[in-house]
Amino acid sequence: MPINKLTSGLKLNNPLRTDIHQVTQGKKSDYANQVHGVNKLLDGFGVGISKQSAQGVIGNVQKVEAGAMSEITAHLREAKGFGRDAFESFSKGQVKQGAVEAFGSALNTAGAAFKSTFTPTPAEKLGNDPW
Repeated sequence: MPINKLTSGLKLNNPLRTDIHQVTQGKKSDYANQVHGVNKLLDGFGVGISKQSAQGVIGNVQKVEAGAMSEITAHLREAKGFGRDAFESFSKGQVKQGAVEAFGSALNTAGAAFKSTFTPTPAEKLGNDPW
């Protein structure tokens, strides 16, 4: 695989991870910053990502940054996508890749649950106190 050099001086091995890196670089949301760090880490360990999941992550980052999607929803969408990828990887006998994807699915589910404890709902953002 070709090594892509980015303006930041960081070299990523996977072109799909390079695309994610470019979309997340310099963003403001916690979600984008978490994706940015995990993406670099996984590329360093040579963990791949499906084209469908990469496109989903990029779309999630763009929507979260634009205020069109909550970080909770973004994490749940990632959990679903990585769960699908894990099933496909395991069915092909790609145990390492499937294990990482299953772990990513679980982490994103936990991230969504955690963020739901302190993220205001749309009604709360409008001033409607649930208590």
